[in-house]
Parts: sequence; C-alpha cells; structure tokens
Amino acid sequence: MSGHQLHKTDRDRIVVLILRALLALALLGVWQFGSGRFLDPFYFSSPLAVVKHLGVEFVTPGFWNDLRITGIELLLGFLFGAGAGVLVAMILGRWRVLNEVLNPFFVALNSIPRIALGPLLVIWFGIDLTSTVALAASLVFFITFFYTLAGVQNVDAGLISVARVQGASNRQIFLKVILPSSVLWIMTGLKTSLPFALIGVIVGEFLASAAGLGYRLNLYSTSYNTTGTMAMLVVLMVVMLFLNACMDLLERRVLRWRPQSGFEAGAPAPN
Repeated sequence: MSGHQLHKTDRDRIVVLILRALLALALLGVWQFGSGRFLDPFYFSSPLAVVKHLGVEFVTPGFWNDLRITGIELLLGFLFGAGAGVLVAMILGRWRVLNEVLNPFFVALNSIPRIALGPLLVIWFGIDLTSTVALAASLVFFITFFYTLAGVQNVDAGLISVARVQGASNRQIFLKVILPSSVLWIMTGLKTSLPFALIGVIVGEFLASAAGLGYRLNLYSTSYNTTGTMAMLVVLMVVMLFLNACMDLLERRVLRWRPQSGFEAGAPAPN
C-alpha cells in the first residue's frame, strides 16, 4: 500500500467516524426535542433523563456488581460455546460419514427455541450462574459449529492434494491447509455469535437470576420505569460495541496475512 493510499484510508476512517457521531447526535436531538412534545415521557423517556439515571447507576455498587456478573457469564458462555462448536465442527469435517449421520440431529437441536429451553436448564443446573452460561453457550455453539463446518467443507481440494503429493501427514494437512483455510469462516462465526451470547445471558437472567444486567433490566421494565429500562439498554449496547471492537481487532491480527481487496486498500471503485 502506498503512502498516498494509506493517508486516504486514514482520512476516510476519520470522515466515517465524524459522520457516525453527527448521526448519533442528530437522533438524540430529535428524541430529546420530541420527548414531552410528541412523545410521552412515560413510554419513551428522554436522553437527558437517561444520562441522569446512568449517573446515579455509576455511583451505585450494585450496578458494578451486576455488570461484573453479566460479564463473567458472557465470557464463560462465549468461550465454552465457541470452543465446543469449533472443535466438534473440525471433528465432523474430517469424518464425512460421521457428519452425515449426526448433521440432522444438530439441525433439529438448533431448531429448539432457547426461551423454551431456559426453564429446563434451570431445572438441570439450578438458579445460578451455570444455567445462564449454558443458555448462552447453546446459542454460540450452533452458530460457530455451522460456520466452522462450512469452512472445513469448503477447503480447496486441490490444496489438500498438493500437500499429499508433497508427503504431508494428516496432521500437517490439518494444521497447514485445513485450519488456515477455515480461519475466515471461524472468525465470521465468532463475530456473528457474540451478540447471541449476550442475548443468551440476558434471557437467562430474565428467567432465573437475582443479579446481573438482565435482572436489573427486568426489574426496571416490570416496574414501568422507562428511564431505567432505557439506561440498561444503553449499557448493553455500549458493552456490545466494545466487545465487537475487540473482536475486530482480533480478526485483523489473525487475518493479517490476508491480502486486502481494492476497497479495503483504498483503491477506486470500478465503474
């Protein structure tokens, strides 16, 4: 990439960030202006009220404890679900017959609504962290599983044949050909499943929990505290944006070997 292209790319990123900030401010301004005029504050609250409520939350020890609990459940659910999904997909991807036997069962299990599975998890694991982590992991598992399996199955057969001709063992083929070729699919699965991990945690805390952001959100919503509900939704959005930014950073590091496309490198778009 030339210095001019690099400079242009950095400038484009700054422009995008500025436009995002302006759009966010415009939406908040419309919301604030409409609150009390066109929108009933009881149902929609207002940005200033939400900010004031967050100020109170931030000096409350209980809020930070709930944030910590939700963070632990999210991390554990994501790690267990993603790790198991990638591992099982890699195993089934190498044994075609086993995959053909088990694939319909995975599809059937994935069709179960997690909200219906939640009460069963509470019965199995009790009203504690374990049931919430299991619910989040169940959402993450199937997404990473199907993405990883697709990546393994779409590895170029020619590359595997060349590796075998060169005398590579099955272990070397897996580490040097199959795994690198599947990394993009795996990262896509991880990024796609991350919001679902948070959804699983929040649903689990809704169903059976005495702590966590989901519990706090449920408490505000059932007591018709619109401002508190909006404040918790803002916190969840900020948490998700932070985690997504971390995932983008990880993706850039893992896929730094991948050549950039013309659009990524700042080249002019084709006519």
